[in-house]
Amino acid sequence: MRVLKGFLLVTILFLFMSCEHDQKNSSPMKVQPRAVIHPTPKVHKSAKTNKQTRRIIPPEILPVPFDPDPDPGYEPTPYYYGEPTEPYPIIEPIKVNEDTIFDFAAVMPEFPGGQQALINYLQKNLVYPEDAKELGIEGKVYVSFIVFEDGSIQQVTILRGIKGNNSCEKEVLRLIKRMPNWIPGKDNVGNVLKARVKIPVVFNLD
Repeated sequence: MRVLKGFLLVTILFLFMSCEHDQKNSSPMKVQPRAVIHPTPKVHKSAKTNKQTRRIIPPEILPVPFDPDPDPGYEPTPYYYGEPTEPYPIIEPIKVNEDTIFDFAAVMPEFPGGQQALINYLQKNLVYPEDAKELGIEGKVYVSFIVFEDGSIQQVTILRGIKGNNSCEKEVLRLIKRMPNWIPGKDNVGNVLKARVKIPVVFNLD
């Protein structure tokens, strides 16, 4: 019995080995090829360059036909050979009228002694009108006058007075006409001239 069992085991083992051998020969396993890793090539960075300038091609300009006998549209003045040409017009220099009055001279007229002397003269010689005092009128009277070349004062004019009373304006006219001669104005060269002066006269009850 034991011999039979051993024989069967040997037979089964032999059959198994023969089947495995036939299977290997009939369908051999395909060997998968290994993946080949190639190194990536290095990318060379190109140097930075400026953007290319765009060249603007102008449109084609058609040639203008030449007219040998153009019509000017008017009758030119006939010129005869040997006739003298007309000279260019001569521009005369502008002459300043001797009676010109300057509102802004290079050197404006000045009261003898300066600005402070003018203020002292007005405060000392001003007589406040009685009717203006009774009504309590205060304000400024603007006056203009022309200082001539000799320093004399002419053409005294009230520019703006105090509303509701004209006695103050009369007092200002009296003050200006009684003023001494001023130092006349001058131009850039130093010549004396007529110049207009504008000053305010203040009426204050304090």
